[in-house]
Amino acid sequence: MKNNILKYALFLSILSFTSSFAQVGSIGTKWASERKTWTDDTTKYEITQWTTKGKNWHLYFNVESFIDNNNAIIYSDRAGSVNLFKLNLLDGTMTQLTDEKVDISGSVWHYPKLKTIWYEINNSIRSLNYETMENKKVIEDPTADLKSFTITCDAKYLVYSINKHPGFDKNNSTGPFAVMRYNLETGEIKQISPDYGISINHLQASPTDPKILTYAWQHQYRDGGPGTVGNVPIRFFWINIDGTDGGPVGPQEFGIHRTHEFWFADGSRFGYAARYMFGPNKGRQFLGSCKPDGSDNFMIEAPVGPAHSQVFKDNKHWVADVDNGMVLSMWTFDRDKVIKKERLFRHNSSWGEQPTHAHPHFSPDGKYVLLSTDRTGVPQVYTVKINLQNDDSPEKK
Repeated sequence: MKNNILKYALFLSILSFTSSFAQVGSIGTKWASERKTWTDDTTKYEITQWTTKGKNWHLYFNVESFIDNNNAIIYSDRAGSVNLFKLNLLDGTMTQLTDEKVDISGSVWHYPKLKTIWYEINNSIRSLNYETMENKKVIEDPTADLKSFTITCDAKYLVYSINKHPGFDKNNSTGPFAVMRYNLETGEIKQISPDYGISINHLQASPTDPKILTYAWQHQYRDGGPGTVGNVPIRFFWINIDGTDGGPVGPQEFGIHRTHEFWFADGSRFGYAARYMFGPNKGRQFLGSCKPDGSDNFMIEAPVGPAHSQVFKDNKHWVADVDNGMVLSMWTFDRDKVIKKERLFRHNSSWGEQPTHAHPHFSPDGKYVLLSTDRTGVPQVYTVKINLQNDDSPEKK
């Protein structure tokens, strides 16, 4: 009898272990809250660290990370490979959305209104409807070197950039590079740019106009070694969806280097970080903005370096890193006039690999700024509670 009881206990233990193991890496698995909340001694803002297990970070600053006011999409390797998860900012739970066996580490695009995120894996692009959990392959080209992609706001076209001749020489730029258009309904593929001798990256569809998208003339990285190979004289370009028109986004002053461009939420303007690399203004740094045709440009002088930044949908609040990227700060602005500047959180990122970068995101209701940092040694997801809509920042309390 005693042996039977021991055998049954062992069976239950194995069953429990097997069930737990089966949940790891399975779609729909819900992970318990790991949140820690405190008030910053210096800024008086409420800070929450949402993740502690494994490496975790949210989406790139120019791709919407929020599903709605209370949920955001994050990356995590907690199930083995890097997959996508939904983080709930009410109860702190995380729900696994994908179960890829290799890391999801390439480009993504997200439209909350369509409940869909597109992601790159193994030179293919897949779409995931996180409401129905339908996950399907959109396009695959194992011979292409996919650089970046975006989805037009009417969800009619996938637009992507490729290196048409990858692996030409490990010590030099390869190419040519081109922008391609894929019709999501018919499957038709069309090249909409000329062949370029420049690397094309950071494709971004307008959030409101399906006919326009932008891209960056990317400074070239060595394929076989570290470091960049020079800066670019003009970085920011636009092109229409038919490939019949396009060009640089306005004149760019000689000596200035613009980076990390993004659309304002209403599609009315672009934002960017800028710094003078040479000339009489060498060393000066700015946040800047212009209309889609490059006109009506203004800049706010601020020590932001090549910071990632974002403007809230009211077009009055701007968030970015200052002090060598160590401190997340927010500006209340009216064009180039700064009304107020606030330091939100000294996150002390190492600025190593991309998951360690802050990549700040405003929540749709202005309650939070979402960011990532490896201040604890490993990238994790955080929020700063700012309550823009209620205007109850620490200064107002």
